[in-house]
Amino acid sequence: MTTQSGTEQTGSTEQAIRFSAKPIIVASHPRSGTHLTIDGLRHFFCETYQKQRFNQPVHDLYINLDRLEPDHQFYIPPERMTQLFERCRKRVIVKTHGSVQADRVGPDNRAFAQGILAASDIVYVVRDVRPVLVSYMALRPMKYPDSPTEISTFLKTDLDGYGPPAAAWAAHVNGWLDRPEVVEVVKFEDMRSNYEKTIADLGAALGMTRNARPIRVYPKPRSIVENKLRRLLGRQLSSSIDNLRMKMTTPKWKDVMSEGDLALIREQAGDTMARLGYAWS
Repeated sequence: MTTQSGTEQTGSTEQAIRFSAKPIIVASHPRSGTHLTIDGLRHFFCETYQKQRFNQPVHDLYINLDRLEPDHQFYIPPERMTQLFERCRKRVIVKTHGSVQADRVGPDNRAFAQGILAASDIVYVVRDVRPVLVSYMALRPMKYPDSPTEISTFLKTDLDGYGPPAAAWAAHVNGWLDRPEVVEVVKFEDMRSNYEKTIADLGAALGMTRNARPIRVYPKPRSIVENKLRRLLGRQLSSSIDNLRMKMTTPKWKDVMSEGDLALIREQAGDTMARLGYAWS
């Protein structure tokens, strides 16, 4: 990798990105608080804040690395992603739910994706595995209509070749936490209990400067009409619209998980939960 003259080599001899500033990767397993973190970073710090333009969708204010996956609904090639990076004059926020190996982007794009990861500061967002898995189970039928919607069955299902959900979660977490570029680990529960302090501490860890905007959780739109109106006006404050778009309802894990379910999760993910400091009570 080279860093001369502001250019970061992305792992390909043919494709390099000229970053204006060091990118920030926000990585997480799905349903862990990704957008709470992204919104905190993009709203409240001088180095990352961008004013949303008229009719600009909020997801255009960060880059989704997973769009390099060939089967992604909004796939873009490395050449187009390079343009997205180079047009931004501030620190770019990059989202990914992918593994630390960036294996889902395919062999043609893997070196490019891995080069971006190596050139960035990485923030990893975590959440207690139990609500993560219940929420993830509710999410998956949108993309995979045959995905189980009963928790005991879901917990025994092989997810896309990555093994059962709890084991796949543990592998995802441990893989990212072992990466040296990880600057900060952010807990979803900390954001819920004290968003202002958690985001302020995260910005400080990344060496960023607070702007004048008060740190607060911006509400999600209350309806599809409100969401479209905010997008038209360039006032789409929250980047997360999953529950709105899917009308998704997620039960509490205590209401759906049996003792057998919890024992299986603990067997597969207990050490990782302990590594993160989560209790089983």
